[in-house]
Amino acid sequence: MTTVYIADTGVFVRCGGPDKDKFQRLRRALRQAGVSLRVPQRVYKELGGDPTADEYPSGNIPHPDGFEEGWITVADELDYTNPLISTVMDEARRLIANETNRDQDVIEKADTALVGLAAQVLETGEADHVVLLTTDKPAGRAAKTLLPQHGFRDRLEFRYVSVIYLETITADEFQ
Repeated sequence: MTTVYIADTGVFVRCGGPDKDKFQRLRRALRQAGVSLRVPQRVYKELGGDPTADEYPSGNIPHPDGFEEGWITVADELDYTNPLISTVMDEARRLIANETNRDQDVIEKADTALVGLAAQVLETGEADHVVLLTTDKPAGRAAKTLLPQHGFRDRLEFRYVSVIYLETITADEFQ
């Protein structure tokens, strides 16, 4: 079974910089497991990167080590012309807005991109399973709710990335 790990901006913010223990624990766990965290281009942009650059990372990104070492990768652009992707992202925006009592227009596009990327990876057959690592509970719940409704039952796992999770993470989390 092929698993893709997708992460949001909050994971890296919660880790702190490369000199922080949580960052180093995450780095070590991913490298030991031989897997990488994939981020949507919108998340990469939130982290300060330039998704239009020929090579990443750009000079502004605070986590260049992860990209240079390959344990963080930037996903290809989402296929917004695919009805599944656009529908799932629209539905995610509505669910997150309803759950957080906010207007749909203020929902971060990176949050819906997480759900869109998970759907795209599963639909294209790139992976059999997706693990979504996020500090955003509404986005995680949106993915857990919507993907089964679109034929991806039991193919997504949502992991809330708390401080404790990062302080105790090991390669076993990615086996």
